[in-house]
Amino acid sequence: MQADAVQPYRETNQREPSEIINGGLVSVILSDKGYHAMSLTLDILLEAINPNSTVTLFCPQDKAFFNSKYPQPPLTLLKYHAVPFKVDKASMEVSFRHGSKVDTLLPGHPLVVTSLPAGTYGYASLNLVKVTEWDLYNNGRLIVHGVEDLFDPAFQTLRYPEYDVVVKDVVSSGGVSWLKEATENWFLVLALAAASTCALVLVFFFCAKPSKMDDFHYYPLYY
Repeated sequence: MQADAVQPYRETNQREPSEIINGGLVSVILSDKGYHAMSLTLDILLEAINPNSTVTLFCPQDKAFFNSKYPQPPLTLLKYHAVPFKVDKASMEVSFRHGSKVDTLLPGHPLVVTSLPAGTYGYASLNLVKVTEWDLYNNGRLIVHGVEDLFDPAFQTLRYPEYDVVVKDVVSSGGVSWLKEATENWFLVLALAAASTCALVLVFFFCAKPSKMDDFHYYPLYY
């Protein structure tokens, strides 16, 4: 049975989110704290984020980029490190459990909670990747945590295939149904491709010239 995605965490006396995410400021803070690689690619990700939404970003350490097959990760992989609602250490304890599905900005590819801060291992992890630093940056709108490695989407696909999503009406960030819209667009493209293929087959069938039987001579064999 497929579990629902974790809902946004609500805390008492939550600070009011700032209206603007200052990408330059966040990049400087990440660089000062030793996350140089992510500080250089942060603007690419922020451009793809709705500026009015709340986003939690899991920021890999520099060594993760050097050991990865993606020294310059594509935007799709960066989106896999962004969650469209607030996640912090307190919410991990209150709202999450082992095996919880956590939607990301990469459609159909959630993260999976693999350990909790107060659990057996004493630290939180997602996709078996340890959260090393909480609240590298937090203005209420953008929350950034440090993790020891890049998240691999294949972890969820192989170990939790039941979490694969094709169409989802509601996204945890606030009800924006862009997953369903994207899927419907794909169906439209496939329908147009099928129609074009049928048209080509019909054109070939009616326009192809049959071979002339008059040019064929039959010579019986006599023994």
